[in-house]
Amino acid sequence: MTKTGIVRKPERVASVLLTFIILSMGFADYWEYSKAYHLTPSIYMDVLQGSANAPAQYRIGVLKVADFLARHAHVGLRHTLTLIDVIAAFVAVFTLFSLLRRSDVYKSAGNAARWFGVGSFVILVQFYFAWVTWYQRPETLPTAALVSLVLLLLTDRLPLPAAVGYVVSAAAMVLLAVAQGFTRADVAFAIHAGILLVCLTSFGNRFALPRGVQIGTSLISILVAFGIQSYLMHVVYPLANYGSTPVVQFFINLTSPMEILAFLLFMLPYGWTVNVLLRRQAQAEASAGALLCGSAIYLGLWFVLGRIAEVRIFLPFALAVAPLTAQVAMQRFIAE
Repeated sequence: MTKTGIVRKPERVASVLLTFIILSMGFADYWEYSKAYHLTPSIYMDVLQGSANAPAQYRIGVLKVADFLARHAHVGLRHTLTLIDVIAAFVAVFTLFSLLRRSDVYKSAGNAARWFGVGSFVILVQFYFAWVTWYQRPETLPTAALVSLVLLLLTDRLPLPAAVGYVVSAAAMVLLAVAQGFTRADVAFAIHAGILLVCLTSFGNRFALPRGVQIGTSLISILVAFGIQSYLMHVVYPLANYGSTPVVQFFINLTSPMEILAFLLFMLPYGWTVNVLLRRQAQAEASAGALLCGSAIYLGLWFVLGRIAEVRIFLPFALAVAPLTAQVAMQRFIAE
C-alpha cells in the first residue's frame, strides 16, 4: 500500500519487473554473442552454408531469419540474433504471465496470494534466464516463445464463433509446428505427444479445442515436424553427420558429476512442481497437465540423446511450466 492508501496491483509491478529482467537478459545475451563472434568470426556460418555437423545443421530456422535481417539491415549477425532473442523472450514471458493471471487458482485468490504468485513467477523467470547463456544457442528462446503460444492455444478459446475459432486455433497450432520443425522438431513432437496422451483421458475434454479436433491437430503437427526433420536430414543436408560426437549420451550423462550438478540445480523448481502434483497436494488444469506430459517425454529424450549439462535444451519447457509452479506454490503455501 502506498502513502495515499492505494493498493498496487501485483500484475503491474510484475510487468515492470519482467520487462527489466528481459532487457537485462538481452544485454547479457548480446555480449555472449559478441564474445563468441570475436573469438570465432565465422561462428554459425557453417550452419548457414550447410556444412555443420548434425544435429545443429537441422536447426536452421532462427539462423536463416537472423541472416536475412542482418544482410538487409546491414548489421552483424550477433545483433539480429539478440533482437530475435529479446522479442521471443517478451512473447514467451508475457504469454505465460497472462496464462497465470487467467488461471482459476489466480482468479480465485486473494490479494496476498496473488502477490505471492506473481512474485514466484518473476523469480522463476529470473532463475531460468540465468541459464540462457550457459551453452548459448540461437534456438533456445524462440523455441520457448513457440511452446508458450501452443500452451495459450491449448488453454484459451479465441473470441470468435465456435466453428471459426476452432479452425483458426487448429491452423495456428499447425503453423507453430511448422516453425518449430525448422527450429527444434523434437520439441514439437514432444509437446504434441503429451497433448495426445492427455486426450486419451477425461481431461481431453477440457482443452480449448474439442477432443477430436485437438487429436487431429496434434497428429498433423507431429507429422509436420517429422516431415520437416526428415526433409532436412535426407534431402537438404544428407551429408550432415554427428562426427566424433556419440548419438547416445545416456552413459556419459551418468558418469559426469559436474553435468549432473548443473542438471539438478536447473531442474529443482520443475522437480518440486511434479512432486507436489504427484502427491496430490495441488491441482493443475488440463493444458498444464498436457505440458507436463510433453515435458516428461522431452526429458527422456534429452537425457538419452543430449548432454544434461546443456540445460538450455530443456529451458523452453521449464519456463513454460513456471505459471504452473507459481499456481502450485500458491495452493501449497498460501491458505485462503
